[in-house]
Amino acid sequence: MKNLLICCFVCLYCSFVVAHETNEAFFIITQKESTIEIKAEFPWTMRNALIAYNPSLKNTASKKDFEHTFIEYIKANLILKNKSGELLQFQNYKELDNNGHSKQNSYLIVFNGSDLFEVTNTIMFNVYDNQVNYNKLAISSKTYKTSKATNHFNVNQKMESGNWYFLLLIIPFIFLGNRFYQKNNDHGMNS
Repeated sequence: MKNLLICCFVCLYCSFVVAHETNEAFFIITQKESTIEIKAEFPWTMRNALIAYNPSLKNTASKKDFEHTFIEYIKANLILKNKSGELLQFQNYKELDNNGHSKQNSYLIVFNGSDLFEVTNTIMFNVYDNQVNYNKLAISSKTYKTSKATNHFNVNQKMESGNWYFLLLIIPFIFLGNRFYQKNNDHGMNS
């Protein structure tokens, strides 16, 4: 029994300490009044993507070189467009606290503009063929996956209801209610 409890504890503990996969990144996209803010969580392998993008980083320890390459990499691989098809301009980024997670890096990336319509996210595709980016829209909580097969998505600004099929279910109830009402009215007239 003691061994079973230890085994259960180890399994439970392991499920809590599992890190993000090295080929997955997570993005939360929030549209503000005049900016688009993206909270991004990258695995530690983001460094490899930057070095693949700019091989001269292999021979440098300069944080400034990595920061400059990071900005250029974001501009090239995270492309936002508005409804008119115009590119939204990168404004800045800020490193966020990782809350003790040393296997990931978190950033707040800000773009100027509004009316977000299309997002192309190819971050880390230059390192992994099976890279998956999870892009969650804060306003609707809808998540879009980008991969090499599908590297972009359109943001649907309209709050469309996914429950239109319920209207089809209402029609039989209206029909049955109408028949019941007519039957009661006919029965009341015959009495």
